[in-house]
Amino acid sequence: MPTLKAGIKRESDLLAPVSGFARRKGFRFQHTELPFFEYRIDLYGLSRTSSETIAVELKMKDWRRALYQSLIYQLCSDYAYIAVPLTSARRVDLNALAVHGVGLIAVDDSLRCHIELKAKKSSEVRKYYREPYIELLGERVK
Repeated sequence: MPTLKAGIKRESDLLAPVSGFARRKGFRFQHTELPFFEYRIDLYGLSRTSSETIAVELKMKDWRRALYQSLIYQLCSDYAYIAVPLTSARRVDLNALAVHGVGLIAVDDSLRCHIELKAKKSSEVRKYYREPYIELLGERVK
């Protein structure tokens, strides 16, 4: 009998592996579908040890739209990533992401995450956007 691969069929299939990946990277406190302006941050996380935040935009294919949204998320998060299936990651212009400091997470068919490009710490983050989200996650801002 052949084994079935988990595979990624919908954007929502990316959430569990990316959330687990973020937890393993130290972002233990997470919130999904967090409203920010007219968008919703798919995954927002906080590291208790470093007090740094991460925002991840999940997309199946449209990495350009994810990049646009991630640029906005840099106002409220220390690090911004887009996460796409591995097959879509091959089509992403890594130079375009690198110029803006946005990272790329690729999720393979076995639902394992790979950092294709590490995000740079945002110089655009604003306390008045970031602090309420940290409080929402149940932490005090230092």
